[in-house]
This record gives sequence, C-alpha cells and structure tokens, in this order.
Amino acid sequence: MKKLVTVFLIILFSSNLTYSQANDAEAMLYNVDFGGISGAVGAMINKKENEKLGKVALKGFLQGSLGGYVTFESKRILRKANNNNDWKLNWCAKIVNAGGTSIKENAALNQDFWEKWHLNIGFNRIEFNTKDKLSISYKIMPVALAYTAGAFFRFDFDPKNSLKYGEVIFKSNDLNGYVGTAIPGCLIYLDTPNYIHNQNNTITHEIIHLYQSNDFSVFNTYYQKPLNSWKQKNKTVNTLDKFLYVEAHYIPLRATYVIATNSSSRYYGNFLEHEAGFYSNTLQ
Repeated sequence: MKKLVTVFLIILFSSNLTYSQANDAEAMLYNVDFGGISGAVGAMINKKENEKLGKVALKGFLQGSLGGYVTFESKRILRKANNNNDWKLNWCAKIVNAGGTSIKENAALNQDFWEKWHLNIGFNRIEFNTKDKLSISYKIMPVALAYTAGAFFRFDFDPKNSLKYGEVIFKSNDLNGYVGTAIPGCLIYLDTPNYIHNQNNTITHEIIHLYQSNDFSVFNTYYQKPLNSWKQKNKTVNTLDKFLYVEAHYIPLRATYVIATNSSSRYYGNFLEHEAGFYSNTLQ
C-alpha cells in the first residue's frame, strides 16, 4: 500500500513539473490530471478496511478528475471576468473554484463528491455538510490568519477590490521590484504612479496563485486518518479541530514552486507562474 501511494505521488509531482499550458486543452489536461491523481492517492490513504483498493482508487481518480475539470473552468471564468472587468464573473469564478476544490477533497477523503462543500474567504473557511442533512460550520485557517494579520500592518487594505474579486486584497507602493504577490489568505498589488502596469491583470494573476493553493489543499486530506485517531484520544485536539483548519498543504505547494523555479532558466518556465500568466494576460 505505502509503495503504491509513493508511486502515485511521484507520478503526480513529476507530471506537474512538465506542464506549461500553451492553450486551454493543455490547461484542462493539467487540472484534470492533478485532480485525478491526487484524488486517487487520497482515496487509497483513506480507504476503509473492507473496501477494495482498485475500486477505491478508480472512484477517487474519477471524482478527482471531475473536480479538476471544474477548477479548470473556474480559471477560465476568471480570465473572462478580467477581460470584461465584470465583478459578477469574479465571484462566479470563486464559487466554481470552491466547488471544484470541494469535489477533489471529497474524492481524496474517499467520500461521495457531494458530501461536503466549502468556501474560503481570506482566513475564513465556511463548510457545508450535506450528507444527511444540511449543516454549516465555520473554521479559521491559522496560517492564512497569521499572514493576513501581518499584511494589515505592512500594507494598505483595499476594500473596493476585495469586494470586487471576493478576496482579501492589499495595495502597496513598494513590493521590492514585483507588481504583485500572493501569500496565504490574501494578495498584494503594486499601486504607484511611478510604475505603470495593468492592475486588473496583476490582481487576476495573483488570484490564480490563490486558486493554485486551493488545488494543493487536497493534500490536507492525507492526514485525516491519524488526525481522527488523535481526536478520539485527546479532547483538546478534538475541540481545536472544530474551529481550526490546518493548512499543511503549503509545504508541498512551496516545495513544488521552488523545484519548478530551480528547474527552469526563465521566470515563466515555472509551470505555476506560467498558469497564472496564461489566465491573466500577463504571460510574456
């Protein structure tokens, strides 16, 4: 079992590093591939003892692929929103992306794809449980909270664009040579008359990075089995889990970004930057 999961993970990360989307067909293939493989791996990790491994892996792959396709469409909607400067499409893209991410997480948890849905806004995670009857729960994402709190002290909060895009957005007159950056829970864009750039394109580029973080959140499902076992033994952990959603996925996300950067001789050779540029009209 461990050897099989390891093989799947190697395939997942090696395939990620070979993608640089030149068109929508390649972008769709990447997102579907990522969702399918990560869903299959997670489903095998979260397999119940009486279930057949092959059946579980296939279900996880198919559901994860569906989630990957939905997140692909969310990025296309965001590109259209940027081209038309339409705030309604920005929110539509956000909701569709949340749906696709939820489907992938359900796949990796070895659940039916409709069992749980969630929506992230900044450091806030709102969960909708639909398995038996509808219930809504709220969790804080501590890593995103820490970064967002820090951003409030360092940058200027932008309420207008935050409402327009459905993300927590800050602006700054100095980003050390960058025109924008995405950090856990929020993004910052350069706002200065000394450097002219298309701010809508920049913000869209950074939102794609936030969507990529959502893509990688599927890895948080991989530690659910030991966490559930820990919760049964420790009341404090059980209580904290009701209010906190730990974002361990930033570790593989950052590792992937660094590896992709080091393996390329140019900025947009990093497939994560290439995808962000592809959907935001910033690709050079």
